[in-house]
Amino acid sequence: MMNFKRSILLVLLLVFIVLAYLKPSKQQVFYTSYFQQLNAALQQSNKSASCAIIDIDSLDNNIKAVQQQLGDKFHLRLVTKSLPSFALLDYLMLHTQTNKLMVFSEPFIDAVLTKYDADSLDILLGKPLPIDAIKRLAAKHQKWNTIHYLVDTEKRLHEYIEFAKQQHTNIHLALEINVGLQRGGFDSPEKLAVAVKYIKANQNIVQCSGFMGYDGHVPYVPFYINKENEIKKSFTKTQETYNAFVHVLFQSYSKAEVSKMILNSGGSRTYFYYKNYTDTMSVNDIAIGSAFLAPSSFPELTTHGHRAALYLASPILKKIPSSQLPNAVALSPFINWWNPNLKVSYFMIGGGWPGNIVAPNGIQKNSFWEKEGKGYANLLPNQSILSSSIDNHLQVDDFVFSQAWEGDGMLCFSKVLLYKKQKIIGNWLTYTGAN
Repeated sequence: MMNFKRSILLVLLLVFIVLAYLKPSKQQVFYTSYFQQLNAALQQSNKSASCAIIDIDSLDNNIKAVQQQLGDKFHLRLVTKSLPSFALLDYLMLHTQTNKLMVFSEPFIDAVLTKYDADSLDILLGKPLPIDAIKRLAAKHQKWNTIHYLVDTEKRLHEYIEFAKQQHTNIHLALEINVGLQRGGFDSPEKLAVAVKYIKANQNIVQCSGFMGYDGHVPYVPFYINKENEIKKSFTKTQETYNAFVHVLFQSYSKAEVSKMILNSGGSRTYFYYKNYTDTMSVNDIAIGSAFLAPSSFPELTTHGHRAALYLASPILKKIPSSQLPNAVALSPFINWWNPNLKVSYFMIGGGWPGNIVAPNGIQKNSFWEKEGKGYANLLPNQSILSSSIDNHLQVDDFVFSQAWEGDGMLCFSKVLLYKKQKIIGNWLTYTGAN
């Protein structure tokens, strides 16, 4: 019996030692100077309301970073799905001097054709549309045929051309090529050649706009000791594949005709590689969206001069200085001892935003209240809770900031506030349509 008690005591001692070893250290809670200034600006202009914020100074910085990387060798095409605000698109079109857009969904195309003069834009689709979607657009918009529609199969190519014949009109078609992403499109020069020849044979109905070959697979090479070198190898192979597809065009079109076509690729995670390959590549049109806002899913952008420009924020509604767990009040003192960063609880006015908490430093989710890994833990986030140590100066109405995962995080709000030179200077409406 004595040995059994000693064994129990030994186990408890070992458990205590392990817990003490794993015990988190207390973290101080504080704003960096940037977020302290942003918090003060929101206190003055948007007190007690959740919001999205675009930092115009950072946005302008990112515009310059893109322009410096691209130079004058490539046409810039703005990816609308990552920039879901027409006012933001207007700002970028003005400051980057481009009228080229990449649009992905039928509702967004409908909205673009409603808002803008179609002749003033160069619109390329980022994915194919079913023929029924084309018919709906044609029934509503006179200039639906100014868009460069994307074709990924011979079947879709035939459908589009037959519809154009029925409408007694002319359409522009770009061909989706598989340069390594393995997400559809023509996957060999031989199959592509058949489609190109069919377009050429129907040139009174359809014009070949060029290609779209997305290189989104390039950054995701398997882990190697020198991953950056492997990424560059993947990028080089992608360009060689792209060039092989472009070579097919010269079987049906002259060099002058091909030079006027859209040869699109790129993205916010690869655009900075292109400047080093201008002598060996065919691509002349690069699609970029997220790079202008530098959301948290694009960490490599910071190494190329980009700054985070989009934040989602919510003010503190309640501050509870001594955290108590429901149904486990007796255990609360032990938990708060083991992790002193759970001692204080904060209930937010909003939360569950699609982003990572970045300010203030030292504040964190309480996993006893809210399980990690769910993404949107609550689509009506009126119960969001965060925790911290007692080493803080946070008060009710102070803001907690998240850096959005993607640019479309701003769609959590009907408008996005504009922050410039430490002041809120206005707002832009976000896109109100559906996807």
